[in-house]
Amino acid sequence: MPAKNAVTWNVVITGFAARGEVEYARLLFERMPCRNVVSWTGMIDGYTRSCRSVEAIALFRRMMAEGVDPSEITVLAVVPAVSNIGRILLGEALHGYCEKKGLLVLDIRVGNSLIDLYAKVGSVQNSLKVFHEMLDRRNLVSWTSIISGFTMHGLSTEAVELFAEMRRAGIRPNRVTFLSVLNACSHGGLVEQGVQFFKSMVYEYSLTPEIKHFGCIIDMVGRAGRLYEAEQVISGLPIEVNSVVWRTLLGCCSKYGEVEMGERAMKKILDIERESGGDFVVVSNMLTELGRFSDAERARKLVDEMNTVKFSFSIVMMEAIKKLHGHLIVSGLYNCQYAMSKILRFYAILQPDLVLAHKVYGQIEAPTTYLWNIILRGLAQSDAPEDAIAFYNKARGKGMEPDNLTFPFVVKACARVGALNEGKQMHSHVLKFGLLSDIFVSNSLIHLYAACGDLCCARSVFNEMPVKDVVSWNSLICGYSRCNRLKEVLKLFKLMHDAGVRADKVTMVKVVSACTRLGDWSMADCLVRYIEDYCIEVDIYLGNTLIDYYGRRGQLRSAEKVFFNMKDRNAVTLNAMITAYSKAGDLVSARRLFEEIPGKDLISWSSMISGYSQASQFSNALELFRKMQRAKVKPDAIVLASVLSACAHLGALDLGKWIHDYVRRHGIEADTILHNSLIDMYAKCGSTKEALQVFREMKEKDTLSWNSIIMGLANNGAEEEALGAFHAMIAEGFRPNEVTILGVLIACANGKLVEEGLGHFESMRSVHGVEPRMKHYGVVVDLLGRAGRLTKALRFIAEMPVAPEPVVYRILLGAARTHGDLGIAEVAAERLRELDDGNSGDYTLMSNAYAGADRWGDAMEVRQRMEDSRVRKPPACSVVDC
Repeated sequence: MPAKNAVTWNVVITGFAARGEVEYARLLFERMPCRNVVSWTGMIDGYTRSCRSVEAIALFRRMMAEGVDPSEITVLAVVPAVSNIGRILLGEALHGYCEKKGLLVLDIRVGNSLIDLYAKVGSVQNSLKVFHEMLDRRNLVSWTSIISGFTMHGLSTEAVELFAEMRRAGIRPNRVTFLSVLNACSHGGLVEQGVQFFKSMVYEYSLTPEIKHFGCIIDMVGRAGRLYEAEQVISGLPIEVNSVVWRTLLGCCSKYGEVEMGERAMKKILDIERESGGDFVVVSNMLTELGRFSDAERARKLVDEMNTVKFSFSIVMMEAIKKLHGHLIVSGLYNCQYAMSKILRFYAILQPDLVLAHKVYGQIEAPTTYLWNIILRGLAQSDAPEDAIAFYNKARGKGMEPDNLTFPFVVKACARVGALNEGKQMHSHVLKFGLLSDIFVSNSLIHLYAACGDLCCARSVFNEMPVKDVVSWNSLICGYSRCNRLKEVLKLFKLMHDAGVRADKVTMVKVVSACTRLGDWSMADCLVRYIEDYCIEVDIYLGNTLIDYYGRRGQLRSAEKVFFNMKDRNAVTLNAMITAYSKAGDLVSARRLFEEIPGKDLISWSSMISGYSQASQFSNALELFRKMQRAKVKPDAIVLASVLSACAHLGALDLGKWIHDYVRRHGIEADTILHNSLIDMYAKCGSTKEALQVFREMKEKDTLSWNSIIMGLANNGAEEEALGAFHAMIAEGFRPNEVTILGVLIACANGKLVEEGLGHFESMRSVHGVEPRMKHYGVVVDLLGRAGRLTKALRFIAEMPVAPEPVVYRILLGAARTHGDLGIAEVAAERLRELDDGNSGDYTLMSNAYAGADRWGDAMEVRQRMEDSRVRKPPACSVVDC
């Protein structure tokens, strides 16, 4: 543009910005030889009106940094941007600037905008403070803004009181004021007051209600459960009813489970507008909760059909754009950059056809950076993002100058292909062109480094940013989450909250997931309340995360609530819900959901098989594994570990060996968990030789590996090998836990190594820092009992620091019967009658002890006492019967 005066520049920039062409406006703005406050204000206002709040705030900060004082019009332009991203600290700084410069006194609109800002970012007290400071200058907008703010935060009673105070002050309310106070009555359940306000609006102030006011009345009556009254109000409306009113009634029907009325509302909505997928979901969820599953499924299928129609429309749109492109070429308008940029944008981004996009780009004689960026964006989002890097380098070689919009696209491409070195090269270009202060550029660099695992560089870029938005925090949080730095994820979230940046659904997915994996239920509960308090949208990803959280915690009903309220579901959703059912022990519901999945993936099979295995339904686990094999789904290490657990408990050695051979033949990478499962399976099936072979072949062992082999050897009579493995474990620097010591004590008990066993028990706490549990005390009693040292065993029980459980005396009774010590047996039997009088095995043991000593009378007396106590011995069964 030729040199013109500032007024001309400002008119053109403002014109482009007002039309939403902010890229062109910004291009002219940057070329402007001399900017004034009007230039800055026009550009900021353009970004705000285009819902590009972050750019608006970044430009406002740059304006301040360059020493240009914002006017009251500038403040009015930037305040909506601040409220959109919820930056309360920035709002307070802006408030302070206005007070310092006297803008609150100069223009009442500034005060009104601050009232609205504070209300929208959640600081009602600050809204009220500004409102009180405007004591002599309040107008209708001031009152309406504060009433709306209180309504927005559920302070219905306070909003109604402010409305009454406004009327006493002689301020005449308008339709907007009444809309706010009616909303307050609706959310606060103040039905009668709401009706009176509505009548006052019509008869006292002669204001004709609009559809929004009628909607409030319907919502207010419907929320109170007066659904038929709400439907009658709609039927009697004097104006044309739109879909919003019917949708309000539909929401109330969903709350109270009024399906028939909900279906009537749904039909009315469909008569008005055809694309009502969300409303179908509401009806579907209502039907699901009432157990009408077939009707719910039919509603969801209608949504799928509507999506097919939308796809067909996009094809028609593509053909129309191609015709327009041809017309531009024929009419000689292909050099009009404005028109061709629209065509290029459609081909590159909206309906990607990058071959055509390249042709269009090649037809333009002198492509600008703006057009270059369009191609880069399309390539970065394509299936071949590396082409964006090549295209960038090629254009740079021809002298193309990048701007702040170029780097987010090409850096994103580097992140997608893991091109860290190329990304660092882009970082150096960013520094060369002085663009690091641009928030989008910095965010893209954080994302790049985080995606490539270079958290040090990601944190460095983050720390240098003067302004951080929610994307900045999310990019860093996602990086730490990807690297399993879960505690740092929670620390970052707290810092983010302290900085006044409101989290979104992306933040919540990572932070809730971190809490779930850490088992930090207290923090997770706080996050769930945060989601509810800030009305964060629960999309498919956050929904899946919440189902996983509730499932792992065992809160099945909460998981079901999230599941049934989700508008969209995918395989992850269904698998998470199967896992939730399995963990809660509801394997019937888990299997029903599993069978409903049309294309079961590996995770679906894994979730169901693991559920059966963890619930000790091992036969079902093996039956499902065989079905998985017939479905030709290749198992992974997790599935095989679950199946091996079932083999171990059922003694299915042949199947266990087949799985071991399957792992070798198919080259499945056997991790530590799978190796441990193989050791456990072989040991429990009595094949200690194979268990030892697997153990020795392991490249990396953990404590569970040592425990499995020690316990397996101990239980199979290989006491010396078990103790040798224990000493080797200590020598290799592993710290034994309670399971390790239990295996060692069992080995000593089986080998009657009394002194060594007692020595290990004594060192358990003093040397290894492991607190003995009841099972350890029981094995020591067994150790002493097997060696015939029954008196010492009885004294050991008497000296236990915790009250003995029945199993300890049961072990002593068995040992006394074996060694024929009736005195000890009688003491043990007496203690068992005091602790657990209903166990038939105790009576049988004592009776057999008397019979072994030829004291048949006492044996018969025990049997008679057993019958008198109505204790029944359970019938025996064979493996076939089971």
